[in-house]
Amino acid sequence: MNWFQKIKRYFREEGAPVPTEEIPLPQAVALPETPVLVLPEPEEEDAFPHWLSSEDTLRDEGVIYGLSGTDPQEKVSIIASIYKKHTARYIRTQEELTEKIGELNLVLEKKNTALGELTLKAADVLKREPHEENILRVAVGLILSLGMCAGNYFLIREGIRYGFPEQSEWIAWGVFLTGMFSLYYTTSVIHSDDRVTWRRALEELGMPLAASLFVLVQVLPHMAWYKSVGFFLFTFFAFLISGKLLLGTLARLKKEFRLFKNNRELRKEKTAAGTDWKYDREELERDMEKIRLEKWKIVSVLNETEAQINRLNADKEAVINLFLSEYNLARDYKGRLSGSQISKIIR
Repeated sequence: MNWFQKIKRYFREEGAPVPTEEIPLPQAVALPETPVLVLPEPEEEDAFPHWLSSEDTLRDEGVIYGLSGTDPQEKVSIIASIYKKHTARYIRTQEELTEKIGELNLVLEKKNTALGELTLKAADVLKREPHEENILRVAVGLILSLGMCAGNYFLIREGIRYGFPEQSEWIAWGVFLTGMFSLYYTTSVIHSDDRVTWRRALEELGMPLAASLFVLVQVLPHMAWYKSVGFFLFTFFAFLISGKLLLGTLARLKKEFRLFKNNRELRKEKTAAGTDWKYDREELERDMEKIRLEKWKIVSVLNETEAQINRLNADKEAVINLFLSEYNLARDYKGRLSGSQISKIIR
C-alpha cells in the first residue's frame, strides 16, 4: 500500500470527502533487472537494505521524509554510499583486468616486433646474392709467387758466391729481402693509376735496382757480358714483380677469404630462412594468436564488469530520482493535511 492509498483510506475513515481533483502521481520507475553475468555474490552484510531494494518501501521513505520536512540530502548520501560500496568490488576487478590487458598488449607488441624483424631479415637474406670470390685462384697465385721468390733467392745466392764464397747464404738473404720487399704502399706504381711522384718511384724502384746492380757487380767478372746483363735484368724484374706480387696476393687473399666466409654465412642464413626462421615465425604467430584469444576473453569479462558498474550507477540515479520525486510530491501535498493527519500517515 503506497502513501496515496493511505491518504485515501485515512479520509474515508474520517468521513471527509475525497478531493474532486485527483493529484497526479509520478510514473513508477522500474528498477533494472538482475544482470545475466554471474559475479561473486556479496556478503550478507553487504546486501542492499530492504527499504532500498523494494520500490514501494523506497516510495514510503520519500513520502515520510517529505511530510516530516527532513532534509533529503542525508538519505541521498546514504543511498550513494551504499551503491559506492557495491560498485567498489567491480571497480577493483576493472582495474585488475585493465592492467592484465596492458601486460598482454605489451607482450603482443614485443612478439609482433620480433616477428617483423625476423620477416624482414629473412626477406633480406633471400634477396641477397653471394659475392663473386676467387679464393682458389688467389691461393694458387700465392703459391706461384712463393715459387718465384724461392727461385730468385737461389739465383741470387749463386751470384753472390763469386764474390763472397764463405758468407754467401746470409748475404744472399739480405740482398733478396732488400730487393724483394721494398713496397710500403698497398699497390705498386706498376699497377696504380694514380700520379706517380719521383719520391715514390725512387722509393719503390731504388732498392730493387741497387740490389740487382750489387748482384751484377759480383757476376760480371766471372760471366760473359750478355749473361751478366741477363742476370741483371732477370733479378731486377724478379725484385720488381714477384715481391710486389707476393705482398699484393697476400692482401688479396685476405679480402677473398672474407668474401668466402661471408658467402658461407649467407648460404647458412638462406638455409635457416627456409627452415629454422620459418619455424620461429610460425611459433611467434601461434603465440600471438594465443595471446589474442586470452586478451579477448579478458576483454569480454571487462565489458561485463563495466556493464555492471554502469548498471549500478544507473540504479543509483534511478533510486535517488524516485526518492526525490516522492519526497517533492509529498512536500507539495503537505500543506493540504493537518498535523494529526500527517502523524497518522507517517506512523
